[in-house]
Amino acid sequence: MTKKDFKDKILLITYGVLLFVFLMNYNWIGNILMYLGNILLPFIIGAIIAFILNVIVKMLEDSILKKTGKYKRGLSILLSLLIVFGFIAIMLFILIPQIKNAGMIFIENIPEYQETIYDIGSKFGLSEETLSYIDLENNKIKDDFLTLLSDNTEHIINFSMMFANSLLSALTNFFVGFVFAIYILIDKENLSRQFKKILNKLFKSSVYDKVLEISRLSNMTFQNFIKVQAFEAFILGFLCFIGMLICRLPYAATISVLVGFTALIPIFGAFIGCAIGAFLIFMINPIKAIIFIIFFLVLQQIEGNLIYPHVVGGKIGLPSIWVLVAVMIGGSVGGVFGMLIGVPIMSIVYSLLKVYVNDKNKKKITTSK
Repeated sequence: MTKKDFKDKILLITYGVLLFVFLMNYNWIGNILMYLGNILLPFIIGAIIAFILNVIVKMLEDSILKKTGKYKRGLSILLSLLIVFGFIAIMLFILIPQIKNAGMIFIENIPEYQETIYDIGSKFGLSEETLSYIDLENNKIKDDFLTLLSDNTEHIINFSMMFANSLLSALTNFFVGFVFAIYILIDKENLSRQFKKILNKLFKSSVYDKVLEISRLSNMTFQNFIKVQAFEAFILGFLCFIGMLICRLPYAATISVLVGFTALIPIFGAFIGCAIGAFLIFMINPIKAIIFIIFFLVLQQIEGNLIYPHVVGGKIGLPSIWVLVAVMIGGSVGGVFGMLIGVPIMSIVYSLLKVYVNDKNKKKITTSK
């Protein structure tokens, strides 16, 4: 037996023992991984924030801040933060007053809604006794709400405490992650050099080169995905605005901006904007809310099957069918976050497989000659 064969057998036995230990103690190991995940969560959030902001930072450094010298990095980070938080603030500034106005209009129109419900119920043969349960009078709604609160005081307090703890934990993780992201952006070149030095010490040159190749491909793919996803969201918001103007639907600008913003989540994100938009329109005119939902479903079919796969897939080197597969798999595995990263991860895997298959084919052709 050669020395290499002996090492291979030792490695195989080691892998087998580790797999057996994992299968026998998967619950315990799962708890440890979950505990470590909770500890590392702020830093993972920070890395994600840094990666997304880095796209804007790099664009600013390479364009309008190119000649600002040693202040370039600080100004680009500050400006990128102003762009992101400014956009979110504008969204809230537009949306909150519209929700307030829609709610006030809904309250004013309650008598008219009740009369409409009574007319429809009478046409369907509902009795007066049954229709009496459908009472939208303001005082009755308030009394029913107060009764509900008094009957479920303990549950409401417990839920409020749980919600407050979860919210505080989420805000803490976000704040720590945000600070960590700023440090990454400020010192990203040094971090990159240190990462390469560690890899160079841990792996031999062939593995080191392959890891760097995959890292560069991943970075390029994710950056292209973020840019194209933002462009595609703008297209959807613009088409939604034009369509709502043609259909003479209310809140065209507000809802279109909201749909475009939520469309940053691939394929299914815009449905969140649709739900909020339909609710706003329903407050004013329930019939127009139905028209809006029908219009949006048609627009979503066009966007999801024609625009999105070709625009996004074409820019990140992934065929249209695999874009849809990536979103479905990502959503089923990781929810909204899985949808966000499913497409770029699938693109990386697809590119690596394509390179591997092409290399194999070249070797076969060379060998046959």
